[in-house]
Amino acid sequence: MIKPISKLTSAVLTLAAVVAAQADVKVNEHFSVNGYAIGAATNTDVDGGDNIDTYFESKGSPAVVNADAIKLGLLGSAGQFSAYGSVLYLPGAANEAGLLDAYATYDTGAGLKITGGKFLSYLGYEAFDPVNMAQLTYGSTIFAIPAYHTGAKLDYTGAGFSAGLAVVDSVFSGPRGFFEGDREYSDDIGWEAMVTYTGIDKLTVFAGVALEDTDGAADDLFIFDLWASYALTDKVTIAAEYDTQNDVMDGWLAFLSYKFNDQFSTAFRVSGVEWDGGGSDTKYTIAPTYTINANLALRAEVSVGEGDTGDYTFYGVQAVFKF
Repeated sequence: MIKPISKLTSAVLTLAAVVAAQADVKVNEHFSVNGYAIGAATNTDVDGGDNIDTYFESKGSPAVVNADAIKLGLLGSAGQFSAYGSVLYLPGAANEAGLLDAYATYDTGAGLKITGGKFLSYLGYEAFDPVNMAQLTYGSTIFAIPAYHTGAKLDYTGAGFSAGLAVVDSVFSGPRGFFEGDREYSDDIGWEAMVTYTGIDKLTVFAGVALEDTDGAADDLFIFDLWASYALTDKVTIAAEYDTQNDVMDGWLAFLSYKFNDQFSTAFRVSGVEWDGGGSDTKYTIAPTYTINANLALRAEVSVGEGDTGDYTFYGVQAVFKF
């Protein structure tokens, strides 16, 4: 690990040097840009197998790593209309780069928004974008969580709650393209619905489902996801998640974040999965983060995975730059 960590340190210093030179993300009154550049050095020590070492590259790992990416997005708005598009680069992945977000939204002004295009699933407590993660890897609930698909959705926000309904080409990504559905609309249409409750201060509760009449499958696809997050104090946040996918798995996650001061915080997570075919796995994670400024942070993680699909220990350090 010494060599890749040394390389990462050099990259971190380079990023820190250019932070002050970043321009305002607002281009003009109608356009703004956002994005991030994230790089990590990791090692997965697989019990009875080969070590998996990475330096700013995406490789398969039993730890389910989400640690290396570059994203650039453009947001445009005019009155009640807005549109967002982004491209994502995943170094070393099978499909390294492509169009990620591509959608337009109409805001009725009465709490209802109508969106069409390619967008992210409602489901999942942990974020798709690694810049919004508290760790370098996902917990065990990720195995039932979809990513991007194409379709239309309605989102309504009221006092203390929000709700959404989406119809998409497929729930999970299809065999073609870059983080997108199966591109088929004649049959096996996917549906997602969610409701979020925020009526109690510092508490968020989310419940969502995904459905699809999948071709050739004995049963329709069904996913249920439930999570809650509560800020106990200004320093302590706790969260828990449960999800299930029929005929595949049941996953759970418990999370605690402690903020020592404005710059240093640490996330603690334990998660597990029960496979419908038999067997189970558990993962234990600790991930400290040091925030240098609003644009730059350093993160590390140690995770231990145990169970029927194999044991492993994951180590990683990461530089997170966002704008």
